[in-house]
Amino acid sequence: MPKSMMQTFIQKFRELPFKTHLLIAFGLSLLVVVLIVLIKSFLPPEVPLFYGRPVGETQLTKTLGLTIAPGISIMILILNSFLSILTTNMFVKKILITSALVASLLTAITVVRIIFLVGFF
Repeated sequence: MPKSMMQTFIQKFRELPFKTHLLIAFGLSLLVVVLIVLIKSFLPPEVPLFYGRPVGETQLTKTLGLTIAPGISIMILILNSFLSILTTNMFVKKILITSALVASLLTAITVVRIIFLVGFF
């Protein structure tokens, strides 16, 4: 990426509305990943994550598989950030950033509920 293009990109990022929402969403997703790694010893070797699948072993994943959800949340955050930089409509920018925050919040709630469901505390 040429230097002027990078400077333009950084300038557009600085002009985004709700930058604190982006930082909160990213921090929350990282916090969930760190939480999973820290309490791995209190969780069983396999935990339920894929509730859309038939009841049984197909719903289970390894303990570190819980990081799939916050990982997807971070990918949504990055995608929505780039889309909000590219668009010129302020309303669409706000919707994209807010939806990334909502995705991070719902992901955190889901993972924490799974941890409380199967954790040995």
